[in-house]
Amino acid sequence: MPELSESPSQPVRGLQRSEATARADLLVVDSYDVTLDLASSEETFGSLTRIGLTSHAGNTFLDLKPASVRSITLDDRELDVDQLRDGRLPLELTAGRHELVVDAVMRFRNDGEGLHRSVDPADGRHYVYGMSFMDAAPSIFACFDQPDLKAPYTFHVRAPQDWVVVGNAPASNPEPGVWELEPTQPLSTYFVTLVAGPYHLVRDEHDGIPLGLSARQSIAADLERDADELLTMTKQCFDEFHRLFDIRYPFGDYHQAFVPEFNAGAMENPGCVTFRDPLVFTSKVTRGVRIQRATTVAHEMAHQWFGNITTPRWWDDLWLNESFAEYMGVRVTAAVTEYDDAWVQNSFARRQWGLVADQRPSTHSVAGNGEEDALAALQNFDGISYAKGSSILKQLAARLGDEVFLEGVRDHLTRHRFGNATMHDLFASWTRAGAGGFDSFSREWLVTAGPDRLALDRAAGELVRTEITEDGTLFGVFDNGMRRALYDIPVAVVANPNGLVEVKGNAYRLSGETGSFSALQANSSTVGSINAGALEGSNVDIAQEMTDLIKAQRAFSTNAKVITTVDDMMDETTRLKR
Repeated sequence: MPELSESPSQPVRGLQRSEATARADLLVVDSYDVTLDLASSEETFGSLTRIGLTSHAGNTFLDLKPASVRSITLDDRELDVDQLRDGRLPLELTAGRHELVVDAVMRFRNDGEGLHRSVDPADGRHYVYGMSFMDAAPSIFACFDQPDLKAPYTFHVRAPQDWVVVGNAPASNPEPGVWELEPTQPLSTYFVTLVAGPYHLVRDEHDGIPLGLSARQSIAADLERDADELLTMTKQCFDEFHRLFDIRYPFGDYHQAFVPEFNAGAMENPGCVTFRDPLVFTSKVTRGVRIQRATTVAHEMAHQWFGNITTPRWWDDLWLNESFAEYMGVRVTAAVTEYDDAWVQNSFARRQWGLVADQRPSTHSVAGNGEEDALAALQNFDGISYAKGSSILKQLAARLGDEVFLEGVRDHLTRHRFGNATMHDLFASWTRAGAGGFDSFSREWLVTAGPDRLALDRAAGELVRTEITEDGTLFGVFDNGMRRALYDIPVAVVANPNGLVEVKGNAYRLSGETGSFSALQANSSTVGSINAGALEGSNVDIAQEMTDLIKAQRAFSTNAKVITTVDDMMDETTRLKR
């Protein structure tokens, strides 16, 4: 059992895009079968990995960051473990199917990555969770660690008898201390996880999907108090995502684990989302904090489609994960949960994050940043990829119209189901859905870095007047004779016009009652033209209405005189009888 000097928490080199491309061209990973022994030690755990793969003939490498290695075999042939350097084991493959078996000892980690083990100071209980993102998976199991080598996983876990185990697929407990997880759908290595320990569980079900919540025993009462709100939001969000995407959640159980010492907000692992456990509130919090939790829940659920069903081929397209999850998370929270003001919270919290990041010298494009190194790509998980990208997608949905926007998304997710895709694949889906004029928008907003800048063009002269064409283009006419397009005026169509609130100047604003809206191109096949200088006329003919009113008044007067005459006659008749 040779000891290795490297620390799994300090990788020596990151995966290069060229290396990932070459490896993906060489081999296909068919399956992972992983056995973990979490019960033998508090410092290390056993990790036995069987990898089925098919390859062309060529040379590549396996990713592995162990404490020690017992054995490595390729097709029953023992490999030299001393060849393992910098977390990589060289492989020489022949054409055909292969089985690679790695028997290793791994270290529990305490930096929030790999298989993290912590002790609750409240009661001394031990808790474990897996965080495979970005390059931590090889410190849990041997693998080919890149997003475009997806494969199904089967996990077998030995744990202390008072522990429960959940992961990316439904788990059974055939005997004390033994847990068997069902085979998963094809997954990327970076969102493979395992959550194990004496967690307090809350279970439910919705629309055929088993739901679960878990947290440390010391905050079990707080989880129970929050469970109704968390589960209600989860159910509402599932219904809305199913409606929007028209693709059912495919990963079996949906467990939300609130874990200790988590070094991020949350992680979208299919079937088992992990959150930092301060999101289980142990004291009173503001509505803003509750909105933040709600949008985080919806954000991670959105990832089940954007990221988990369809995964970026490389990290230069991380916006396909994060911008979409950010946009859809806020959108769905505002649409179907009690936090209908989620966009307001987003505008002064998350959006500001994006605006500040875009002002820095480190600004980058939302899409297609061209990052060549996996570890360097971590720098792009910032306000631009999340908040700015979300704002642009919200703008794009309005520009294309919601139906075109969503139809393109559905096409994209369906075409690349359980596979990988690029931004150009998504652009092609939007184009198929009918997104006209999309190229200029994507060029100006998605693939161009930095904020917009306004500048005075003195050569244009002084603005004399403006003109508006039937298609809604606003032109400026300058004193030097120049005529320049300044703005495109959209035609807004709202779900509930009665929800509009009137303001001064024949103008209206949206309200919480307005519902969804779309911004359409004027003078197109389905939209009328814009008539500059015109004011919407009344649908009432004033002269006719006045005439009808006079007639009604005269008729009323005549009827009143008849009634008075009849009354007088009745009085006279009564007197005569007397």
